[in-house]
Amino acid sequence: MLRLMVFIDGSNLYHESDRFSRGIRIDFEKFREVTARGYDLIRSFYYASIPATPTPDQAGFFKKLNYLGFKTRIKTLREVYLNGRREYREKGVDVALATDLVSYGMRKAYDWALVVSGDQDLCDAIEHVQAQGLRVEVLFYRHAMAEELKLLADRYRFLDDLASEIMIPGPGATESPDPASTQT
Repeated sequence: MLRLMVFIDGSNLYHESDRFSRGIRIDFEKFREVTARGYDLIRSFYYASIPATPTPDQAGFFKKLNYLGFKTRIKTLREVYLNGRREYREKGVDVALATDLVSYGMRKAYDWALVVSGDQDLCDAIEHVQAQGLRVEVLFYRHAMAEELKLLADRYRFLDDLASEIMIPGPGATESPDPASTQT
């Protein structure tokens, strides 16, 4: 059986899930079951950023992911000033995902990588992994997957097509808060 590792850009996934259908959230237990069918799932990673002091909902969400077997890689939002206004920005999430994708690939820890992101910034990392003889599938929303990812991936699928199996409809129907919801 082929070995699979999953790399999820959590912040990107959260925001694009809301654009796909307001209030809809991923059931990560079902997500894991559906995406790992036919594979030996080695590990799943979830990358996101949160404020230095997360809300109880945010902390609870990441704790739940850990109980479900996801390894969370959480970065602290960075404070920046733009035009005299304080804002918080995500920094380092794509780099952490790309680093793990390449690092585990170099060690041949998986045969297939499932990258859950629509971000074309991951193309170089994907190419590097493929140069090691490994395969990469990209899974994301139809409306938000960069064309470059579709062309580069060994296979791509759309979350839209899995919605009935992995999503929880309606606002308040899930414990999945916006990891950056306390941004000001």
